[in-house]
Amino acid sequence: MQGITIDQLAAMCKKQQALGNGKKMVLMSSDDECNEYHQAWNGLEDPSILGEGVIDEYQLSGCISKNLSDYVLLT
Repeated sequence: MQGITIDQLAAMCKKQQALGNGKKMVLMSSDDECNEYHQAWNGLEDPSILGEGVIDEYQLSGCISKNLSDYVLLT
């Protein structure tokens, strides 16, 4: 599954705002099969704020890149 970029996410957000959904809260899937959901709490974060070793390579198994500098976190 191809991940989305910040630019794509921004376009999706603008579309939802135009549909009147700007005040709604965001749910995120807890896994790639969408078996469970949770709220987004903090927004977009640079993963380096977590400190080294908090996210291990095995936790990126479904990701194209294993380099955390290629990502931002939606938390």
